[in-house]
Amino acid sequence: MKTNKKRLIALVSAAVLVAACLIFMIFFNGHFVYISTGLNSNTILKLDGITMTKTEAKILMSDARSQYEELLGEDIWNETIDGESFYSYVNDQIKVKLIRVAMLNKLAKERGVVLSRDEENNVEAAAAEYYNNLSDDDKKQLDVSLEDLEEMYTKFAIANKLYEDIISEYDIEVSYDDARVIDIQYIVSDSKEEVENAYNSIQSGSSFFALAKEINDDGNYEMELKKGEMDQTFEDIAFNLSTGDMSEVFEVNGLYYLIRCTSDNDKTKTEVNKTTILESKQLEQFNEYMNEYESKYYVDFNTGVWAKLSVRSNSIYSSNFESIFNSYLSN
Repeated sequence: MKTNKKRLIALVSAAVLVAACLIFMIFFNGHFVYISTGLNSNTILKLDGITMTKTEAKILMSDARSQYEELLGEDIWNETIDGESFYSYVNDQIKVKLIRVAMLNKLAKERGVVLSRDEENNVEAAAAEYYNNLSDDDKKQLDVSLEDLEEMYTKFAIANKLYEDIISEYDIEVSYDDARVIDIQYIVSDSKEEVENAYNSIQSGSSFFALAKEINDDGNYEMELKKGEMDQTFEDIAFNLSTGDMSEVFEVNGLYYLIRCTSDNDKTKTEVNKTTILESKQLEQFNEYMNEYESKYYVDFNTGVWAKLSVRSNSIYSSNFESIFNSYLSN
């Protein structure tokens, strides 16, 4: 009788999904002091003459709601992350993003960073495309003009340009071995005997993938593996295999595994992963720099208006700020 088995990989955590989905990852982090003041009903925050508006918040919430529901379904807003409702978590990320954009625009003024003429033209084109893609009902709900959108795209473009300027100053290296991506087949079960029997059968000529499809509870048996994704014991064994090699049976957290390496160095994926790791290290150093900068300033934040906004109930508009930004203004 087939025993009950657990899957190799758990569902991706909500925190990882936030990093994957929400737009402009560079604006996620930061530590701020908020002061509730008498800002007008369309102003979310004000910092040294720079304002972020309720309209801008709703545009970001539309993008976030659309992306999460497309990936995870409409029920995602009923989930929790670290004891907090998922929609509250996403709301907080959008709030921090708005503040980070304002902070970067303040810093850009201090550094004399401005958009070039070509970048200004791209801002105008992006704003026009976003505006023209909105339905009449969207325009009414947002109460937004083309000039409003040009201002929003300008602020995000300046923030992005300053980010690129700052990280260009960092001297960060990523080793090829740290970025190496391998391809493996695996067998997993909570029964040691079952995996050992599979090992013996393979040694006698049976097909690895046929046994994996039979034993693994979800029928999956292949994966690409990067360092830092799995338990250290699992990775140590997997990354020490050469192409074509098979491991011995081993145990991690109550599950028993058998691994066969089908490629000990996927060069194309490794190069992509190297870039990803570099960007992550740049982001980490950038956030350290910005956190120190931001700690010196107060933000006037309209808590009353913000409390009435929620990504869960926000409309999904017929235009997407992120995709248009990336088309015209992302490097």
